[in-house]
Amino acid sequence: MTRNGERRWAEGLCVGVLLALTACASRAPVVTQVPAPPTLSVAQVARLLPAKVKGAAEREGWAGDVLAALEAEAIPAAAPEVCQVLAIIEQESGFQADPAVPGLPRLVRQKLDSTAGRLGPLGRRLLDDVLAAKPKGAKRTFGARLDTLRTERDLDRLFRDMLAYYEAEYPAAYAAADLASSLFGPSSFAGQNPVTTAGSMQVSVRYAVEKAGPDADPVAVRESLYTRAGGVRYGTARLLGFQAAYDAPLYRFADYNSGVYSSRNAALQAQVSRLTGVPLATDGDLQLYDKDGEPRGEDSQSLQALLLFRQRYAPDLSERRVRRDVEEEKTADFEKTDTYLAVKRVYANRTGQAPAYAQLPQVTLKSVKLSGERSTAWFAKSVDARYQQCMARHRQPAR
Repeated sequence: MTRNGERRWAEGLCVGVLLALTACASRAPVVTQVPAPPTLSVAQVARLLPAKVKGAAEREGWAGDVLAALEAEAIPAAAPEVCQVLAIIEQESGFQADPAVPGLPRLVRQKLDSTAGRLGPLGRRLLDDVLAAKPKGAKRTFGARLDTLRTERDLDRLFRDMLAYYEAEYPAAYAAADLASSLFGPSSFAGQNPVTTAGSMQVSVRYAVEKAGPDADPVAVRESLYTRAGGVRYGTARLLGFQAAYDAPLYRFADYNSGVYSSRNAALQAQVSRLTGVPLATDGDLQLYDKDGEPRGEDSQSLQALLLFRQRYAPDLSERRVRRDVEEEKTADFEKTDTYLAVKRVYANRTGQAPAYAQLPQVTLKSVKLSGERSTAWFAKSVDARYQQCMARHRQPAR
C-alpha cells in the first residue's frame, strides 16, 4: 500500500470510529438482558422527600401522587426517575400544590388596565363597574378580592365569578356582551393572566391542555393543575414523557425549562456554528416561534446557517429537505433526518471529534415569578443539585 493509500485508509478508519461514536450518542442504547431497577413503594418514596416536608400523611400523599403519575406514563418507579420528579417539585414550588405568586394583584391589574384601554371608553367603564360590584351574599367586591390574590387558582376563580356576574346582571349592558368576555372570559384568560405555568411542578398550562386531549375541558384541566395529584401528573409527563439519549438527567431538567429536545438541538446549533463560522445562539430552537408555540414564517438564524451548511458540505441535500427536516426538531425522529445525520457526519469528518449529543442551552429566563435574571443553565444545575441530594438519600440505609 502506498503512503497516500495508508493515509486515506487511516483517515477513513478514524472517521468511521467517530461516526460510530456519533451513532451511539444519537440514539437510545440497546438494553440487553439488564435487570430492571427495583420499583419503589410509597414508604420508600416518602423517605426521599426533603426534611422540610412535614408529617407522615403529607409525605405519603406526595409519594403516592408521584407513583401514580409515573404509572400513568408507563415509567417504572425506580429511584432515578422518582428523584427527577421530586427535584422539579422542590425547585418549582417547595412541595406546594398551589404556590403563591408574589405581586400577583399588581400584575393582574396592569394586564386588565392595558386590555381595557385597548377596548376604548366602554372597556374602561366596564372594568371599573365590575371591580366595584359585590354579588348578592358576597362580603367583598371583586376589586377587593383581586387585591388579595395569592395564587393562580384564586385568579382563575375570580375571573369566572366576574364573568358570571356580568352575564347574569348586565346581559345587554353597553350593547356588547362579548366586551366582558374579552376581559374576563375563559377564552381570554390566558391573555389576561400574566402567569402561564401552574401547580407544584409549574407545568405549562398550554402543555397540560394539549396533553389532556381535544375532548377535555380546558377549565377542568386548569383546575386539576392546582391539585397535588394533577400538578404532579402533568409535570411528570412533561419531564419524562419523551425519549432522548441523554447521558444525565441534567439535560432533561434543561428541557423542562426551555422545551423538549432543547439540549439536543443546542448541541447541533453549536456544531453548525463551528462548521459554518456563523455565530448562533444555542437556545435549542432551530425555528422561530410565536407566543403560542407555533412556527413563524421567517427563517431563523439557525435555519439560515443550516442552509449554508448544505451549500458547503452537503450539496446532495435539497433546500426543501433541510426545511422539512427542521420541522421535526421537537421530535425524536429529528435524529433520523438527513440533515441531522449530515451535520454529525461532517462534524466528525472535519474536526476529528465525536459530536456531542447534548449541551445545556443558553436561554435567559424572564418571568413574573423570578426576582432577578436567570438562565436555563442555572435552572438545570439547581434542579440537578436537588436530584443528587435525593439520590444520596436513596443510597442511605433505611432507619
